[in-house]
Amino acid sequence: MLDTHLHVVKYCFESNPLFEMQRASGFESFVNFELGQYTLSEMLSTYSDQILRKNGFKADQEEYEQHLDKIVKLFSHLSDKDIFISSFKIFLARRLLMEKSENIDYEKFMITKLKINCGRQVTDSIEGMINDLETGKGLANEYKQDRQAKEMTRRVDFDIKVLTTCHWPTYKSFELKVPIEINNCIDDFSAFYSKRPQNNHKKLDWNFSMGTALVGAKISETQKYDLLVSTYQMCILYLFNYDKQLTLAEIADHMGFDEETCKKNV
Repeated sequence: MLDTHLHVVKYCFESNPLFEMQRASGFESFVNFELGQYTLSEMLSTYSDQILRKNGFKADQEEYEQHLDKIVKLFSHLSDKDIFISSFKIFLARRLLMEKSENIDYEKFMITKLKINCGRQVTDSIEGMINDLETGKGLANEYKQDRQAKEMTRRVDFDIKVLTTCHWPTYKSFELKVPIEINNCIDDFSAFYSKRPQNNHKKLDWNFSMGTALVGAKISETQKYDLLVSTYQMCILYLFNYDKQLTLAEIADHMGFDEETCKKNV
């Protein structure tokens, strides 16, 4: 619908400013209607997530970017842009941390279009999220080289993302009782991180709520599986190395979870 009316104003009325103003006013009046439980801002941010998510939209680069451009054009008519930005940021964080993004270049394209539309002050923290991950790749390589230099080998492949708190959404976190193998990795990385001169005034806080793990599960001699789970679920599974049966309350007590978080992860 937006494409049709943009076409009419451009080619039938030669992009006359008065007609363009009336077209924009008309769109703004109906896209900001109350739609029951959800606003169009929330639905548009959810749709954006589906498009930017891995395997969410099949197209070549040109068509993909044209589709994202259309989303931003519709976004420009929203009165509650802050709701869209807030939801978009939460979805983006999930895509980045869980490595579910189709292509980081498409994410940057979308962010650039949003910046043009609503200003840098709105997108600074979103760009900070992208920068954190790009900087983190260099840090991860340094840590890997440090371990190799010390000829350290582990049973666990340990990947860390160091994030700047002010850029990212706030996640509920717990003082998690992680397996000893993971705890050793945490201690080793913390020591490596604190030794770097540029980190003298920085503090590491560990947040496991958006982590993932690939766990090898041996049910019997013939039944072996690789399970892709959250960090919370990994720690719960680890408990069953020592107990064949556990109640929900026992799991919550071991993990330090509240009841709601425990139910979500079992």
